[in-house]
Amino acid sequence: MSHGKCLVLLPLLAATAAAQLPTVTLTNRAAPRATWVAITTAGTTTPAGTPPTVPNFNTTFRADSCGAASNDKLWVFGGSLGNNTGTVTNDLWAFDALAGTFTQIQAHGTVGAPPARGRHAAAWNPSTSKLVVFGGNTRGTTPTLLNDTWEYDPATNTWANVTPVTSPTPRQFTAMTFDPVLGGMLLFGGQTNDVAPNVNSSETWLFLGGAWNQLSPANSPAPRGQQSMMTRSDFGDVLLCGGIDNGIATPEQIRFLDVWTWNGGNWTKISDCDVLTNPTGTGATWPGSVNGNQAVYDPLRKRVVMQGGNGITVAANTVYVYGPNFGGSPSNYTSEFDCLTNQWVLCSTGTGATPFNNSDPQIGRISRYFGGFIASTGKVYKVCGQNAAGSSSKPIYNVYSYQANPIATATSYGAGCSGPGGALLLTADNLPWTGRTFSATATGFGPVSIGLGVIGVATSSLPLPLLLPQGGAGCTLLNTADALVTLVPTAGSAQVALPISAGTALAGASLNFQVAEMEFDLAFNWIGLYTTNGITISVGAL
Repeated sequence: MSHGKCLVLLPLLAATAAAQLPTVTLTNRAAPRATWVAITTAGTTTPAGTPPTVPNFNTTFRADSCGAASNDKLWVFGGSLGNNTGTVTNDLWAFDALAGTFTQIQAHGTVGAPPARGRHAAAWNPSTSKLVVFGGNTRGTTPTLLNDTWEYDPATNTWANVTPVTSPTPRQFTAMTFDPVLGGMLLFGGQTNDVAPNVNSSETWLFLGGAWNQLSPANSPAPRGQQSMMTRSDFGDVLLCGGIDNGIATPEQIRFLDVWTWNGGNWTKISDCDVLTNPTGTGATWPGSVNGNQAVYDPLRKRVVMQGGNGITVAANTVYVYGPNFGGSPSNYTSEFDCLTNQWVLCSTGTGATPFNNSDPQIGRISRYFGGFIASTGKVYKVCGQNAAGSSSKPIYNVYSYQANPIATATSYGAGCSGPGGALLLTADNLPWTGRTFSATATGFGPVSIGLGVIGVATSSLPLPLLLPQGGAGCTLLNTADALVTLVPTAGSAQVALPISAGTALAGASLNFQVAEMEFDLAFNWIGLYTTNGITISVGAL
């Protein structure tokens, strides 16, 4: 998570002239749009009031860390037990998304495991296929901040202490993720003390080849803790959002509402809501909360998902607050950052006077959960979490998934044939979500050709030589050709595009695409007709 400075300023001498975030426009968090669904096979919660008498008594009331997602699992190491108690554990759990089961891999006290902790950073390294854990807080009666580095290898079910001589200083509430450009684990910020007021870092570090190296970007987000950070492999970067600065003390707490990207060498701010200079919020968007949650990137919808977290209406301080539209701790908003528009969308179950504070029948109201996107199932997951005191709502199950239903798909079918420029191929550029434009690119055009985008409601299989004398051998019309679009190739390729209206009316609708190449001679006589493979799309509701 990250944020530059989106400040909500209440004038100190004029409490009635509060500059607050304005009322939001909410999107209903319900299918076919993405909604939270219980994974019932993953287990249920411990009954309310059960005391945490032993470190592994359950997995539900476990908080104060972050999840780490591999291709098919969400890894959960350590964390606080109970409702944010000082009791921490060092056991290891894994949610298997394909099996739908949540299993303890190592028990608390396992020899060779990292010491028990909470508020640490945990992330998956896809280049080594290992779980990486850094820092955190031992909690308890004599809490100690940590700066050790550990790697867990699922192949051998063993931990290795890989702490080098030079490391970031001890800290909690930092954020770490894989850097797809530099090929190591990127770490930013974190709280470097354990008393009020908070002291936070703005350092950027890289763990690569067994060594930590502090980087020196020209631009950097402001110091913060409790931010989220995630890899966007399809963008080739890292995204940071949310976080807070000082605690309830002087200077007063800043809740950051900015979003930053890291390109391997520098930080760039791509979104900010600055109510100090723009008190009406005109032209700005913002998340429902920025700490007490874990933001997760969904590459299918190209959106960042943050569920719940600490939305504050009234705080002991008076300067940096959200206002009455963002009360409840935790909030029940689902904040989504659209990475194509760089804007926030707020989703909720219900749109009444206090949608942030409703007792959602599916997920309750929790914060400080473990989250991740699991590629094998194409869904965002959240596990465990802290049930806020007095919320009168807690989740029924341990694990919940989040994704649209149906999701957008683009599937190739049939085969293309060869024309004057060689083999023709049609490839989807993106997925067909409502409110966006689906496009596909055809390659292999000859030097004297034009293209035809062929769009059909149904598929077919009609050999072109039977249809037209110009039809090339082995070329096939693969759909019913209900609409044709003229395309002008450039450098041997052409793109067919289809804008899809917003809303949910087209969710699940299917269409079929193919591109035909019309070849001409130098006198502009039509001499050949060739076709690509086909693509069938099914529209998903964004």
